[in-house]
Amino acid sequence: MKRNGGEHRPRGQTPPPARSNLGASRGFAAAGANPRPTILAEITALQQAGRRGVLATPLWSLGSAPVGRTAKLLVRGDGTTVGTVGGGALEAEVLRVAAEVGETSLPRLLEFDLNPSAAAALGMICGGRCAIFVEAVRPDANAEAFAAAEIAESMGESVALITVIAGDAARKMAVSADGTVVGSTGNAETDRALVREALDALADGRSRYLEQPIKAHIEAILPRPSVFIFGAGHIAVPLAHIAEMVGFAVTVVDDRADFANRERFPTADAVMVAGAPDAFSALPIGEDDYVVAVTRGHVMDEEVVAGALRARARYVGMIGSRRKVAQVRERLRARGFSDDDLDRVHAPIGLDIGADTVEEIAVSIVAELIRERRGSS
Repeated sequence: MKRNGGEHRPRGQTPPPARSNLGASRGFAAAGANPRPTILAEITALQQAGRRGVLATPLWSLGSAPVGRTAKLLVRGDGTTVGTVGGGALEAEVLRVAAEVGETSLPRLLEFDLNPSAAAALGMICGGRCAIFVEAVRPDANAEAFAAAEIAESMGESVALITVIAGDAARKMAVSADGTVVGSTGNAETDRALVREALDALADGRSRYLEQPIKAHIEAILPRPSVFIFGAGHIAVPLAHIAEMVGFAVTVVDDRADFANRERFPTADAVMVAGAPDAFSALPIGEDDYVVAVTRGHVMDEEVVAGALRARARYVGMIGSRRKVAQVRERLRARGFSDDDLDRVHAPIGLDIGADTVEEIAVSIVAELIRERRGSS
C-alpha cells in the first residue's frame, strides 16, 4: 500500500464537539459482548411474544457449496427473514420448505448434492454438498435453551447450542463453557455424551455434526473477537465501521476528546479517551485480541506496538511507510524486544490490494484481520 503514513486531520476538516473523556472506559463492554440483535435474540423475542417462526441451520458442507460456517436463516411468521444460508436457488428452496414447516411444525432435513447436473438444474455452478436442518420455532418449544444461549451470546460468553435431529420435534440443549446445561434429550447417558462433545466443540472453536450417539448438530457460539484501534483519525472512522460490520467488537482509543467520541464512532462498542499506556492498563487486552496502531505519530505507534507485544495480542498491526516501520523496529529492538516479537507485527499493515483512499486502506486492514481470524494463508 502506498499511503500508509501517520494519521493527520484532513485539511479543512473540523472535528465534532467532544462528548467522551477518560471515564468513557468505564462503559467498556465485556470482551466480545454483542449489543446488536442476533438471530438468537430474534428467536427469543418471537417466543416471548408468543409468535412463531422457522429456523434453517446448515449442518455440514463439503466442497464449494455456497453455505458459510456460521450461516443461519430465520423466517418470521409474517414471512420476513433474518440472516441467510447462502442465497440464490439453494436458499429459495429452503424458503419453500420453510413455508411447509411453518404450516406443519414438522422438521425437515434437506441434503443438497450440487454435482454439475444438479447444480445446473438449480441454475448454480458452485458444486459441493451440504445439509440444512429446517425446524419450527414455537413459544412452547426449547424456549429455555434458546434463552440461555442468547443470554450467553449477548454477554460475550461461549456457549454451545445442541440440536437433536430425531423424531417430530427438534430438542435443544445449551451448554456453557463451565459445563452448565439447560435442556435435555430425555436420556441421561445421551445428555452426558452430548455435553462432552459440546465442551470439545467450544474448546476447538468449531461447530460439529454428530451421527452418534444420536444425530445432532452442536453450534459453537463464541464471543466476537475484539479489535482495539489506537488512533481516531480519518482512517479509523471507516476502519471501525467495517470491522464492526464483519463481526468484531470494536474499541477506539485516542488521547484527543475531539476525535475519540460517539459522534465520530457511533457503532463502536467503546470509545476511550486516553494515551496508550493508560489504555493498556485499563483495557483487558490479551492473547485473543487484535490491536491496530493508526495514530498520528511514530512515537505513539511505537508505544501501541510495545503495549500490544507485552500483552501478547493475537494480532498487532501498524500503519506506516517501510522507512517508518524500519525505524520503529530498531527502537523496539533497542527496548529489548526480540526479532521473534517484531516479526509478529504486521507492518505496513493491511493486505496489499493497491489501496489508495482512506476507505480502501480500511478495507485492506480489515481483510488482514479476517485472514488472521479465519486462519487463512
